[in-house]
Amino acid sequence: MKDKITAVGALLSIGLTMGCQGMHKQEDADVDDKLQQALTEAMDKQDFRLFYTTGRRPVVPGFEQFAFKDLEARCGVKVMPGTGDTLRSEADKAARSEAYQYAKSYNLKIYDACLNKL
Repeated sequence: MKDKITAVGALLSIGLTMGCQGMHKQEDADVDDKLQQALTEAMDKQDFRLFYTTGRRPVVPGFEQFAFKDLEARCGVKVMPGTGDTLRSEADKAARSEAYQYAKSYNLKIYDACLNKL
């Protein structure tokens, strides 16, 4: 009996894990589609500006080691919406992290296009 309960528990755990992984893959695909669409639109408009976060110290995700003014002069910059200093909840923190990762992916790709436009 104990072995059957253990086996059922293990199968349930595996099922839940596999189901959740499928959800993340769909979310990742949606983000990738959104990112690709944004990059295509930017390229079509020849808009090579990089996203930056607002706050006490502006940060260009993916290019923290570069001087903000240098990036601004080379490619231009634009504000990533909803990226101020204030975090009120764990949901805000998660949303900020997601926005940062999106901006970083976008910036790394658009920066290459910016350099190659010259």
